[in-house]
Amino acid sequence: MRTDRQVVAATWLGMLVPTPAVLARTLLTCYALSAALHLATISLSTLLPLHVVELGGTKTQVGLLFSVMTVVSMVVRPSVGGWIDRYGARPVILPGAAVLVGTSFAFHAVGTPTALIGLMAGLGLSSGLISTPASVLTAQAAPPEHRGEALSTYYLASSVAVAAAPPAAFALLQGGGMPLVFSIVTVLAVVIGLLAVSLPPDVRRTASGPTRRLRLWSRHALPASGVLILTTMGQSAVYAFVPLAVIASGKSALLMWFFGLYSSWLIVCRAFLRALSDRVGRAHVLEPAIAAFALGLFLLALPPTRMSLLTSAVLLASGASVMYPTLLALVVDRTPEPERGLAMGTVSAAWDFGIVVGAALLGFIIDLSSYRVGFVAAGIAAIMGLTTFLAMELPGREGE
Repeated sequence: MRTDRQVVAATWLGMLVPTPAVLARTLLTCYALSAALHLATISLSTLLPLHVVELGGTKTQVGLLFSVMTVVSMVVRPSVGGWIDRYGARPVILPGAAVLVGTSFAFHAVGTPTALIGLMAGLGLSSGLISTPASVLTAQAAPPEHRGEALSTYYLASSVAVAAAPPAAFALLQGGGMPLVFSIVTVLAVVIGLLAVSLPPDVRRTASGPTRRLRLWSRHALPASGVLILTTMGQSAVYAFVPLAVIASGKSALLMWFFGLYSSWLIVCRAFLRALSDRVGRAHVLEPAIAAFALGLFLLALPPTRMSLLTSAVLLASGASVMYPTLLALVVDRTPEPERGLAMGTVSAAWDFGIVVGAALLGFIIDLSSYRVGFVAAGIAAIMGLTTFLAMELPGREGE
C-alpha cells in the first residue's frame, strides 16, 4: 500500500508527462500555430524599434509601434470570437495568414517611420485573426477534463517562441539585415496558412441555429475580464518600467538576471503545472497565482538588489505562468457552447486593454511621483483583481 508521500510524488510526476488527449492532431496544430505566430510577431517587435530609430524616428514613434498593434488587436478580438462561433476557426485563420503575408511584403517597400507605424495595424489585425481562433479551437478540441492542460500547453508553446524570437531575430539581422527578417516572417506566415489548411474539416463549430446579432462582448466573460484587466495593469509594469527603474538605480547589470530568471521560470512553471487546474480546480490555482503576482510587484518597489529582483522574478513568473490559461479555462467551463468564441475573444481583448491602460496609467503615476509608487500602485491593482475574483467566486462557495 502506497504512503501519502508516494501518492503525492506520483501525482506530480504524472503531471510531467503530457496526457495523450492533449497531443491530438488538432491540438498539436494549434500549438504550432501559436509558436509560428509568436516567432514572427516577437521577431518584428524586437527589431522594428531599432529600424524606426535608424530611419530617423523619435521615441514617441517607437512607442506608437506597439500602441497601434495592441489597440487594433484589442478591438478586433471579440468580433473574431463571434466569427469563430459562426464559421469555425479555419475560415478566420486563413485571412489572418494572408494579412500577415501582405504586411511582411509591405515592410520591404516602406522607408519612413510613419509608414512602419501604419503597417503595425496589419500586424495587430493578423495577430487577432490567428491567435484568437487557435486558442478557441484549443479549448474546444480538448476534452473538458483536460482543458486546462491543453490551454497551458498552447501558451507554453507561445512562451518558448517568445523566448527564442529575440536572439533568433538578432542573428538574422546580422546575417542579412531587415530584408532577411521580413522574408523569414513571410515564410512563417505561409507556414501558418498551411497549418490552417491542415486542420481537419470535421473540427466542430459551436454556432448552431439561427444567426445571432453581432455582439461586442460576452456577458459570461465580463467578471473574469475585470479580474484580468486589473492584474494585467501590473504585467505592463514588468516590461515597461523595470528596466528604466533598475537603470536609474545604477544597477543595470541586474536586468539580465531578472529577465533571464523571469522568462525561464515562467516556461518551467507552464511546463510542470500544465494540468494543475484540471486536478485541483481553477479557483485553487488562480487565488495563489494572483497573490504571488501581486507580492512580486510589491517587491519591485524595494530598492533593487539581486535578492529582491530575483525573488520578485520568481513570484511574478509563478503567478503569470498559470493565471491567463487557467482564467481562460474557467471562462470556457462556464460559458454556453455557442458563445465560447465570443467569450474567449472578450477575455483576450481584456488582456490587451489592461496592457494599454496599465502602461499609460502607471507611466502617469511614475511621472508624478516615483518608480516605487508606480510599482506599489501596480501591486494594489493586482490585489483588487484578487478581491474581484474572490467576490466572483463567493456565491458558488456559499452554495456548496
